[in-house]
Amino acid sequence: MDSTKLDIEQIDLFSVPIWRFRLPEMQPYEAELRQQMLQQWEAGAFQKHQFGYGYQTSSVLFDRDNLAASPALQTLQQAFASRVRQILRQRVNHTVHLPPDVYAYMAWALVQTNEDWVNGTWHDHAPALISGCYYLQQPETAHDTEGALAFQRPGSVDSFVRQVQYVQPQQGDFILFPSYLSHRPTPCPSARELRISINMDAYVHWLHWDESGKPRIHPERYRQLREDSL
Repeated sequence: MDSTKLDIEQIDLFSVPIWRFRLPEMQPYEAELRQQMLQQWEAGAFQKHQFGYGYQTSSVLFDRDNLAASPALQTLQQAFASRVRQILRQRVNHTVHLPPDVYAYMAWALVQTNEDWVNGTWHDHAPALISGCYYLQQPETAHDTEGALAFQRPGSVDSFVRQVQYVQPQQGDFILFPSYLSHRPTPCPSARELRISINMDAYVHWLHWDESGKPRIHPERYRQLREDSL
């Protein structure tokens, strides 16, 4: 799919962009992937705090063997890659002069229950550049902030500025954000179903050099552009 024609909704929190997409290419696979995760849950594949916080898998869903065995994960990885490339075209600082190289994609599943202890800690995904959450199942809740994706304002605390803002996803939403942004899923104590998301990271570096070893941009010019952008 041509990423230049993809629909995108940009949400600005604390002057930081958050991007929301729908994934029409995932519609043929969404129910199958959701059922697969539910079957793994019922089989006991998700263990409390086995990989990081809460019920989550290891970050290998986009490994070669898993992609080869799952057209759904292949499609999701390709969707993530195309949206990341679309977002990277929006950059405005000194890196706009450098071609981006996405050198790694990682993904894992997270299952959130209504148990009392489920209250994820604030965290970020640096040194990744772009992170995302694809919501396979988003249960109904009694309050708007339950099961939301909460973001914490970067920088020092300001008594006159809201420090936390929420994005409430719908089932099927794909929400991307800068990986340095501190965030957490909020508890959903009133939910009667599981909250299931596929979470992922993209790692990027900027190509200063071409294949022959020659600079793509003169070092002095690059240093000046970087200083001007700060």
